[in-house]
Amino acid sequence: MAGKFAKAADRFSTDLGELFNRSIRQALLSGLAIAIRTTIHDSSNAAVHWQLAAKGRSRPASRRFGKLRDLRGTNSRPGVPPVGRRGDHGINAAGTERFVREREIKEVIDKLIVGRRPATVFYFHHPLEEDWRYAQNANIQEAGQAAIAETSRVLQNRIAAGQARKNPL
Repeated sequence: MAGKFAKAADRFSTDLGELFNRSIRQALLSGLAIAIRTTIHDSSNAAVHWQLAAKGRSRPASRRFGKLRDLRGTNSRPGVPPVGRRGDHGINAAGTERFVREREIKEVIDKLIVGRRPATVFYFHHPLEEDWRYAQNANIQEAGQAAIAETSRVLQNRIAAGQARKNPL
C-alpha cells in the first residue's frame, strides 16, 4: 500500500495482534460505534460512510460506501436508507449505526477475523479528505481519533483481564 491510501490507512489504524478473535471483533465494533456517534449527524450521510478495513487485506475504497456519495433525500427523491434529508437533525443516527455495524460485520469482520490467522492490523476508513469543509463540519478527524482511542481502550482492558495471546500474531 503506497501513497495516498497508505497515509489514509495510517491515519486511523491500530494493531490488534495480541487479542483473540472474539476480542478483536469487540474492539473494532466498539471503535466503529464511537466513530459513528462522534460524527456530526444531520442527514447521517457522512456517518454512513465509515468502514473497517484490514491493512493489506481489504480495499475499502472499492466498496459501495468507499467513495463519498450524496445519499440525502431532496425535494424530488427520498434519501437512501438509513440516510435521511438535510435538516433532519440526526433523527436517523441510531438506524445508521445499526446499518453500518451490520454491513461491516458481514463485509469485513466475518471474512477477516476468522481462523488461526485473522487479520490483525485494522483501520477505520472514511472517504472524506480531512481538509474538505464537509469533513470538518461532520467532525470526521475527531471521530476517527475517538474510534482509535476506544479500540485501544478495549484492547488494554482485554490485556489487563488476561484475555490476550501469549504469542501475538
